[in-house]
Amino acid sequence: MANINTYIRKYKNKSFEEEPFNEVDNLIFSSLVYLNFDGIIPNNKKYVTLNDAGKIFLNQNTYLNVSKYGIAHMVSYGILKSIVDTVRYKDILVYNYFYIGDINKQFGAMCFKVKKNFIYVAFEGTDNLLSGWKEDFQMAYEFPVPSQKHAINYLNKNISFFDKNVIVGGHSKGGNLALVACMYCKKYIRKKIKLIYSNDGPGLRKAQMESVNYKSIRDRYIHIIPNYCYVGILLRNDKYKVIKSSRRGVFAHSLSTWQIDDNKLKESELSNISKNLEESVIMWLDKHDDLKREKMIITIFNALEESGIYDINDFGNIKKIIMVIKYLKNIDQETKDLVLGFIHFNFNYLLENM
Repeated sequence: MANINTYIRKYKNKSFEEEPFNEVDNLIFSSLVYLNFDGIIPNNKKYVTLNDAGKIFLNQNTYLNVSKYGIAHMVSYGILKSIVDTVRYKDILVYNYFYIGDINKQFGAMCFKVKKNFIYVAFEGTDNLLSGWKEDFQMAYEFPVPSQKHAINYLNKNISFFDKNVIVGGHSKGGNLALVACMYCKKYIRKKIKLIYSNDGPGLRKAQMESVNYKSIRDRYIHIIPNYCYVGILLRNDKYKVIKSSRRGVFAHSLSTWQIDDNKLKESELSNISKNLEESVIMWLDKHDDLKREKMIITIFNALEESGIYDINDFGNIKKIIMVIKYLKNIDQETKDLVLGFIHFNFNYLLENM
């Protein structure tokens, strides 16, 4: 079963002149930004090669050390190790690394100069820790959230007048940040952007979906989601490409599970459980205003934390799920049904694999 590792093995010795940039390379760049390159990659335009930065990172970090940060970091570590010495990737210049994280926000970004006139800007997403998901759900009642502001400022600061052929992307929340940053960056920068990749990132609020800003970039926007999707269907979406994952439930969010045909992602259809979840999300958004959404989401996350759920994998713990349901008994039935839908989505597949 071909995946991102199959692609790397096949194309690692082909330059970008021989095999042009494609959607799988986009996955690779949007994955690498999860790794902490602080002190390794400059926070300005003093370039270092991916080979040099990668070797320093791998010398300083073990797989076990990185694994404590979650699945996305583990996948990223494996990708970096596979490409650091390859013809295709080793001479890419990396720069403008930036990371900030506290209890209220988490944001990371970096630039890849693939060729002289081609730059890929990658925004970091959230992983499986519950603390990282709070800001994702905050998007339902607030715009822009802190990480979206950082993303807009990042593009405005780090894309210069002389840069050409810019592609912007990210995985999970990073995909949403890529979209929003391109919508609201300076106009001259927006004109330089050729493609925007959201790799299973949340959508937009209704006002932003209907805005002139969205219409101005829509034809360059590529939203990719797995057939078992629960992140990319959050908020509102008017377009997406469904691809096949080798896993179901929460695990389908991981880029390592996305199936590949040669140099393209294998297309599929959205699963019924994801279709139902998408419909439930839209109904919930239509019924409640921002104040009610905020109150409900705070209630939900308080209930999850009080029940001892700090990681997506905790949805497989029956005792904790029972506690969540008890804590949620005082919220409205529709919101309760939505939460139970997310629990059902994750719990069934986790239970199968216990």
